[in-house]
Amino acid sequence: NGNAYKNILENPEVFFVIDKNDPMAFIQGVAEAEVLGDTGEREERSLVTRKNFGIIPFLKFNPETVVVKLKLKKLYVSYFVEGIVPRFEVDVDEYFRELLRKEYSRQPKFKYYIQITRPWSFVATISAVVIGTLISPTVDALKFFLVLVGALLVHAGVNVISDYFDYRKGADRWDTLGSSRVLVEGILKPDKALAWGIILIMLSILVGLVIWYLIKFSIVFVYLVGIGALMGLFYTFIGFGWKYLGLGDLAVFVAWTGIMFGAYFVQTGIVNWFVIVASLPISLLIVAILHGNNMRDIQDDLKSGYRTFAGILGVNLSKYYYAFLVITSYVLLVVNVGLGILPIWVLISLFSLPIAINNVKWAFRDNYIQKGMLDILTAELLKVNSLLMVVGLVLYKIFV
Repeated sequence: NGNAYKNILENPEVFFVIDKNDPMAFIQGVAEAEVLGDTGEREERSLVTRKNFGIIPFLKFNPETVVVKLKLKKLYVSYFVEGIVPRFEVDVDEYFRELLRKEYSRQPKFKYYIQITRPWSFVATISAVVIGTLISPTVDALKFFLVLVGALLVHAGVNVISDYFDYRKGADRWDTLGSSRVLVEGILKPDKALAWGIILIMLSILVGLVIWYLIKFSIVFVYLVGIGALMGLFYTFIGFGWKYLGLGDLAVFVAWTGIMFGAYFVQTGIVNWFVIVASLPISLLIVAILHGNNMRDIQDDLKSGYRTFAGILGVNLSKYYYAFLVITSYVLLVVNVGLGILPIWVLISLFSLPIAINNVKWAFRDNYIQKGMLDILTAELLKVNSLLMVVGLVLYKIFV
């Protein structure tokens, strides 16, 4: 019921400008505004939310917001990049609209197949593989490359399948923030997403077979892959997925500890249980990323009929659990050095401690938008922390 809304009702003809922050190239236009209805009821909202992710919290907490459609009448195109030239005008008729529809339909969807894998989450897998490889006495570049590719394919495939089942269950909706948004925005069909996830998993199996051959068909590798498959593929499986049973944190902890352990084993062929202890600082930060995501979504998950571990703990205890994960990660880093499991050089990771402290403070804020950034901030912490640890391990290999 704001002034803009009232003005549209009184005079639906509007003037608009699209400039993308470039004063030398912009489009002006005249259009007739049509109020379509409430945001929650109109699928046309996806034309806005898919390109402006940050507006979702605003729409979520302002349900009276409406979707307005602009019926273009005339466009004025100004392009001064190559000199001052007269602007040209375009009358928007049905022929022009059809050209726009055809152009829009030709937009490649490959980028959405990448988006649904959630590549921004790959820092967790890259960190685990690189560190697991570097703590081994020797490094075989081919084995490292294959383990990294295989692990990333599994991670991508599980992310896609997780998106599929969350969408099917109704856990991912237009007003939730946790997914890739490819399915909730209707960009890809669910069956195509599921097929893409299966393809990624099948490719990871092929890579795994090559690794298995290189390490002489070790049965330990089979066990590791089996545990990883159990943790990953059943993470969001409808009915008994770990996530829906409040066991998602445990599944992620086991999976990424296994990735680091597996990266070490592929290099050495040795079952060294100290590697599990060495993996704990990184694994706990990875769980903290998940928990930061789940803290934000406690109420949304309850509406969908399930509780993550954050939902079981509740809002207040979840804050302390997040602090426990982050602080314990740094304590165990020092313990690893004290026990001689990791070299003293990895203590360079302590330079990321100010970021960790800031994240813990952030977790105790109750603002939804601020809390919605906690998983992103924790992923950034993991990236800095693991990068510093990698630097420390490389320096150790060079100078010791």
